[in-house]
Amino acid sequence: MVRTMTSVIALALALSLAGPALAKKAPAKAPTCPACKMTLSTKKTAANPRMVKIGKKTYYCCAGCNMPMPKAGEKKGASK
Repeated sequence: MVRTMTSVIALALALSLAGPALAKKAPAKAPTCPACKMTLSTKKTAANPRMVKIGKKTYYCCAGCNMPMPKAGEKKGASK
């Protein structure tokens, strides 16, 4: 009986220490458009035809989005 209880306690301790390592990570939350707050898509679709760049990544937003896009060759935040 004591041997069984010791084994159960040892198993519970091992599982509690390994618990965070065994837990699955939640999928990353999809980014939202800073202008219209719509969830962005990584692929162009009928619902998401407008290209927007956030950092170095390209996403697609709704047709009514008014998020300004930098012109070719223009750096973000560059003054004229």
